[in-house]
Amino acid sequence: MQNAPVFMRWLALMAGAFMFWTLMFVICPAINRTFPAMARMASVVDAYGLRTGMFFYTDVEITADANIETANTVRFMPTGGKNRERR
Repeated sequence: MQNAPVFMRWLALMAGAFMFWTLMFVICPAINRTFPAMARMASVVDAYGLRTGMFFYTDVEITADANIETANTVRFMPTGGKNRERR
């Protein structure tokens, strides 16, 4: 879209914003109303004031372990040896 006219770029931006708004304020609430388990989970999250995004990234021990292991894998990447396959 680099060579598209300015009008088309603004139109694409507005379309993307509208799709995001539709997802957040129409589709997600409809899922909560449709599936009882989702509605119950949402009500528990609201009732207890849970910040669910926080738990996935910071408060779960396995996430920290995975971060350390991934960093070590990248840092100490195996480079092969005498039995290395040739491509």
